[in-house]
Amino acid sequence: MKNSPYSENELLEIASMFKKHLKDHFDTIKSVPPGLDKDFIFRFKALYYEVQLHSSNPVADNLNQVFKLKLEEFADQVKSLFPIFRFYMNKAFPYDSKLWEAYGYCEIEKVVLDYSSLRKCLEGSVKLINEKRPELRAANCPEPTLDEIVSLSKQIGDTHEEMLEHNEKQDIRNKLYKIRLNELFQLMETVHNAALKCFQNDPEILKYLTFPLKQTSLQN
Repeated sequence: MKNSPYSENELLEIASMFKKHLKDHFDTIKSVPPGLDKDFIFRFKALYYEVQLHSSNPVADNLNQVFKLKLEEFADQVKSLFPIFRFYMNKAFPYDSKLWEAYGYCEIEKVVLDYSSLRKCLEGSVKLINEKRPELRAANCPEPTLDEIVSLSKQIGDTHEEMLEHNEKQDIRNKLYKIRLNELFQLMETVHNAALKCFQNDPEILKYLTFPLKQTSLQN
């Protein structure tokens, strides 16, 4: 697989120029061996528009930041609730470190920005709340605090899953974009090489159907 010597923006600008002038001179360059089939222009334009659409659509890229901001907000809420939760846990089960360990005890401050670890910590805490709520209630632990921790655990889990799925789709989309960009470059090379052979004495046409000089290896 060849790699373009041009930046993505440069390549799209050159491809746009090729697209505008290719049809006018296609009958001439299609006769150059190995020859361009009748669907070449269609494939060229389809690839160009596919690559251009990806390049000009930053919405999907911004979505990951939206997920991170939501998770940071949820994590801040968790940080404010856990001191209360710890206080009443110690009150209900004084010195019972084995109980905490059995439910995945963690120091929330250390995992709050590692969302996989935060989820694991919260899942252990929710399990503890569900099984020990009567004892916590007897120690006067506020029910809203427990309910908020349970709710935040679900919200963080759901949001984190959405972010992971989004990032996986983005990775696939970006890999496909690189493949399509390279395919477009290869079609442009075909046009470039054919134009050099057909219009070697016509610099005006060459200006629109060949790459700007950047690497002499582009020329046959």
